[in-house]
Amino acid sequence: MTIDVITNIVLIILSAALVVYLVVALLDPERF
Repeated sequence: MTIDVITNIVLIILSAALVVYLVVALLDPERF
């Protein structure tokens, strides 16, 4: 795999994790 592909995969994973974190924070504010 090239550096570009690895970078894209990492960015996608980070974006997905951020979205999940925001959704959980909105739905369950007591946890934070």
